[in-house]
Amino acid sequence: MALFRKKRVEKPKSLLGNALYQYDNIMKRDLNKIVGKMLAQKSVNPKKADIVFKNVCSEFDAITRDISKENLKVDYRSDKIRYMIMDMISKVRALFDEAREHDFDHLKIKKDKIVSKWSEIVDTREIIKEKMKDIESDYL
Repeated sequence: MALFRKKRVEKPKSLLGNALYQYDNIMKRDLNKIVGKMLAQKSVNPKKADIVFKNVCSEFDAITRDISKENLKVDYRSDKIRYMIMDMISKVRALFDEAREHDFDHLKIKKDKIVSKWSEIVDTREIIKEKMKDIESDYL
């Protein structure tokens, strides 16, 4: 009865693909619920969100360290993707740093700022997806 077996996703072999895979998992696992509440102008528990964000920051640091120029030697196109991933991570951090300044209070945080920053992050992710196709990566 292998019909209903869960499809297993293997980790990508390329380091840039693996970094993007880890980023996507962090976003799905930890941050999408918080961002969804912020976009919907609902209240977020500041203590819980702060703990989650600190854990995510350490994981983002590990991703950035893995794809740094010292640890990963790549060609020009892959180098552009590396910097786009790092930029995307810094945008996510900036979004959450701003929310932390206001204690994740939906009354103090302007919705249009969050929406514009979040759409910029999503657009960057789509651009990276196209660039990963160009270098024939094993993860998009």
